Amino acid sequence: MSNSLYDYAYIDNLIKSFLEGRIDIIPFKEEMDAHDEIYGFLQNIIDQIKQENGSITPFPFPHPARPGELFHSTETIEYLLNPQSHPSLAYGLPPSHESVRQLLNYEYRMLTHNVKTASGASSFFNQVLVIYHQYCQNVVPSWQYSEAYSFALDVIPQYLSGGEAEVYIQREIIPLFPQTMKKTERKKAIKAKIKEEFKSEKGYPCWVQSSDWPLGSDGKPMTYVKKGKRIGSKYSWIFRDEANGTLTVVEQFD
Repeated sequence: MSNSLYDYAYIDNLIKSFLEGRIDIIPFKEEMDAHDEIYGFLQNIIDQIKQENGSITPFPFPHPARPGELFHSTETIEYLLNPQSHPSLAYGLPPSHESVRQLLNYEYRMLTHNVKTASGASSFFNQVLVIYHQYCQNVVPSWQYSEAYSFALDVIPQYLSGGEAEVYIQREIIPLFPQTMKKTERKKAIKAKIKEEFKSEKGYPCWVQSSDWPLGSDGKPMTYVKKGKRIGSKYSWIFRDEANGTLTVVEQFD
C-alpha cells in the first residue's frame, strides 16, 4: 500500500475530509468502491481491536429526540467484532455482512445504503464515523447528512422512502425549494409537489420490502393504478407509464 497513492496517510486524510464535509458522499463512495485499500483501512481498525482485545471508544452523537443531549453509540463496532452476538443489526437474520465492506453496502427490506438517498447517506456516514473514531478522535464531523435525513423524514412519505423514488425526490423536487424559505412553508411546498408528481388512482402501496415506486420512460414517476392479487408470499402493485401508457407490475415477497 505504501508504494501507491492509497497509502495510510492519503486514506486517513481522505476519510477525515469526508467526515468533516470537505468531500461529498457520492465521489467519496465511488472512490471507496474503486479502491479496496480504503475499505482495508477501516477493516484494519476493527481487526486491531480484535487482535489486541482493545476497548471501544463510543462516539457522542447528538440525541435525535432530546435536543442538547448526547447518546454514545458503540453498536456498529460491537457488531463488527462479534456479529453472532448482535442480531439486531442483522434484523433477525444470520450475519451476512461481517466485514466493513459488507456492512457499508448492505440492503435489507426498508434499510438501504444507497448513498443517493437521505436515509442511506446518513447511515453510511454514521457508520464510517464510528469506525474511524476508534482510530482518531480528532475529527469535527459535518452533520449535513443527518440533517438532510431528518428533513426527509418530515417530507417524504413512508411509501416513497428508499429506492428510485427517494432518489428522484432528493434530486428533482427538494432542490426546487431553497433553504432560504421558511421551514414550515418549505415543507408544505415539497409535500404538495411530491403528491403532484407521484399520482395515484387508488390509495398508495403498502410495500413489504423497501419502496419500489418505478419511474417511467421519461424519467418521471409512474402513476399508481392499484394493488395486484396476492399469490402466496408474492405481492404485486400495478403502475402506468404516462409517457407511453404501458403498465408495469412491481412484485415483492414477504
